[in-house]
Amino acid sequence: MNIQLSDKIQERIDAAGITPLPRWRFVLLRAAFWALAALSVAVGSFAVATAMYLFLDFHRHGLWLPYDTSEVFTMVPFVWLCILGLFVVITERSIKHTRQGYRFRLSTILAASILMSVILGSVLNSMGLGKITHEFFNNVPLYNKATYDSKDAWNRPAIGRLAGRVVSVRNKNDFSVMDFSGRVWLVHMATLTRESYVPEASSTVRMLGVLESSSGVFIARSIHEWEE
Repeated sequence: MNIQLSDKIQERIDAAGITPLPRWRFVLLRAAFWALAALSVAVGSFAVATAMYLFLDFHRHGLWLPYDTSEVFTMVPFVWLCILGLFVVITERSIKHTRQGYRFRLSTILAASILMSVILGSVLNSMGLGKITHEFFNNVPLYNKATYDSKDAWNRPAIGRLAGRVVSVRNKNDFSVMDFSGRVWLVHMATLTRESYVPEASSTVRMLGVLESSSGVFIARSIHEWEE
């Protein structure tokens, strides 16, 4: 009975012209899925490195707690967090298609992918690659509009923050600054603290103060050198 069934199946296979695939194709396919998983972890690591750089750069430039509470939400690097999430899912799908992938639970794969991305991302950021990645993509208009960095945060004179390159120093109390968007502001130094930086021509500074709406002059209460 079984022999007859086997013969019939073999006859249908022969009639359809079906031939078994060579083993090397399965090996190559599994290797491709592992390569895609590794690539996804690598991209996720760069996403973590860049998100980490953006977060730490706010604090490095004195933005430990924004005055505008709505700005806290803006400072979250959603672009890179979304990229991380996307490639973590790709990693999970790729591993599931490998030979032993079915043995791993979804939560295990996701946790391992995120952990590896965070560890490698921390290493990459310590090597300066988070900054390099951000500056490279910052020349892309779409990315530039979707990302909020420390230069954007300090380019808000209306709420008391202004930063940029000192264009000229008129006297001991007045100088001009070109902000990071290219606009030139006249700055008047009020009574400054001891820690305040004394601006020099061509230096880059960040200032806290108030913008006089009537004259358009920024009254600086504290001045610090901008750290690149």
